[in-house]
Amino acid sequence: MAHAGSTGCLTEGRCYIRKASLAPLIAVSTSELRTKDWVVPTPQGEPARTEMALGVKYLKAIEQAGGLPVVVPPLEAGGVRGLLQRVSGLCLSGGPDLDPVCYQQRRHELLGPTWRALDEFELALVRAADELRLPVLAICRGMQVLNVARGGTLHQHLPAVMGGAIPHRQTEQGHVPTHWVKLTGPSRLRGILGCQRTRVNSFHHQAVAEPGVGLRVTGRASDGTIESLEAEDRDFAIGVQWHAECLVNRERHLGLFRAFVQAARSFEQTGTTLLRAA
Repeated sequence: MAHAGSTGCLTEGRCYIRKASLAPLIAVSTSELRTKDWVVPTPQGEPARTEMALGVKYLKAIEQAGGLPVVVPPLEAGGVRGLLQRVSGLCLSGGPDLDPVCYQQRRHELLGPTWRALDEFELALVRAADELRLPVLAICRGMQVLNVARGGTLHQHLPAVMGGAIPHRQTEQGHVPTHWVKLTGPSRLRGILGCQRTRVNSFHHQAVAEPGVGLRVTGRASDGTIESLEAEDRDFAIGVQWHAECLVNRERHLGLFRAFVQAARSFEQTGTTLLRAA
């Protein structure tokens, strides 16, 4: 029998490797596509076609926190559960607006571009992660997906609701925090960040309206915008409206990724991963 940190080979070249000896594998969703009309061909480059788009900073933040990120393409919903059974955590990234049909509302005239297939895929990801009780860190659009997957709703165009006291689509670069979030407690997020309020960046025009089932509001901006959620029925399912991956130069925000990776390690401690020998 294989011991923790060792490899025990079975038949036909298949080996069980203890997950505890490896960095936890974290799935990162790809919430944005670029159509071939948006792709600029380059000399000796690939032909123009629809492409996935994902900021590298999500992956670097997870790596810096001790995890091993793997990018998840938008698959058919039927393959979601099998995919998540092979990882130890799920990070939902930012991206375009959600189609309001997902929460039974009509489209606002200022709604941005939507990708219905991506919406359905990510909603399926969240629901499968809930069933598997997989640790989840949901960022910006990701928090909105988490909310809608549990029956919540969104403000489709935040300025029409909250006004312009806080610019929720900042012009400064992502590493620059521009407004405060007050954290309510006790909450897991407040415990992780170790403070009652924190400065964050802001790149969104949608926001959570009504929280979904089992989700608790844990942070708000001074204009009332919901800035963080967490699931009360899960060990680790946290959503933040800000782009924390751009703020990991600040210890508090790096701490959020470290806590997420630690939750993934805890999740997999008793499990094993089946790998094929090279």
